[in-house]
Amino acid sequence: MLAALATVLTAGREPPLRVYAIDVEGGFATLYVTPQGHSMLIDTGWRAGLGGQLGDPDSVDRIVSVMREAHVQRINTLLVTHYHRDHVGGAVELMARVPVDRVVDHGPNREFPPAGQQPGPDSTVVLYAEYMKATGQRPHIVLKPGEQLFIDDLQITAVNSDRATVAEPLPGAGTTGYGCDRATVNDKLGGEENPRSLGVLIQWGAARILSLGDMTWDMENSLACPLDLIGPVDVMFADNHGSDNAMSPVFVDTIRPRVVVFNNGPLKGAAPNSIRAVQSSPRLQGAWQLHQAEASGAANVASEHIVNVSTPKDAIHTLRLNLWRDRAISVFNGRTKATAWYLPT
Repeated sequence: MLAALATVLTAGREPPLRVYAIDVEGGFATLYVTPQGHSMLIDTGWRAGLGGQLGDPDSVDRIVSVMREAHVQRINTLLVTHYHRDHVGGAVELMARVPVDRVVDHGPNREFPPAGQQPGPDSTVVLYAEYMKATGQRPHIVLKPGEQLFIDDLQITAVNSDRATVAEPLPGAGTTGYGCDRATVNDKLGGEENPRSLGVLIQWGAARILSLGDMTWDMENSLACPLDLIGPVDVMFADNHGSDNAMSPVFVDTIRPRVVVFNNGPLKGAAPNSIRAVQSSPRLQGAWQLHQAEASGAANVASEHIVNVSTPKDAIHTLRLNLWRDRAISVFNGRTKATAWYLPT
């Protein structure tokens, strides 16, 4: 029955945009592939030796494995949201292992150790310097709010960058934010680089994908109140892995995502409050986690929507989304081998 449904839903359609949410153990790495085979990777997970259990494949190994699955031999655009070790940590190794045509980021690092403290090997200062050195002579774009990039028919618009946001509502936005009178303050940043993340709205035909890096609560609210600056989205990658300092209910209810993906790890992200904010959002059709969140208990999404469950050995499954221009979405769970369909309403 499901095979027949898939045949009906895909019959006569052009190939979709493919999106691979890669399990990098609470880091972030998401691969976009157009029907023409051109690619964008947002973030690179951890450097070798971090993330996962001893003996597990490193983040870049996992990215390269998914590239092979997607029949991608090079990264045409590497977009680095910010310079924390779970986002930029694998960049140097990735650029040494596969061709990367250009890099995009928010500009210079803004996070420094306290005066008199020597930066460690995983500090943003050190990681940023290594990333910039590895970038070499590749084209390097600093994307500011409102500026755009194109990959084939994929339109990428910067929503937030270096603690600034778009000044005017994007097309399809501009209404009053939902529940702004109930907005609360959460000043837990988790490091200065988080609110400086480069976040983007990705458009494929009528389909809209929101990926804001580690955007934090108060910055989220500035995008929703007093006016909604983004508009409704079809897919949202949870801000800051769905940690406690992100996924403000006011923001989530304003942008009204249909599908939300938590790029979380077993011990990081997908906090109960974030899961509840998503599940109570008025237009939600499906919420997904890359990992069962061990600290979230019963707040985890339904088991069939969890890609990697707590077992003695992590199976490192990937979540794959297909998006069509008319906003139809399919989500394939690499663990269960089942596909869920979300049709536009």
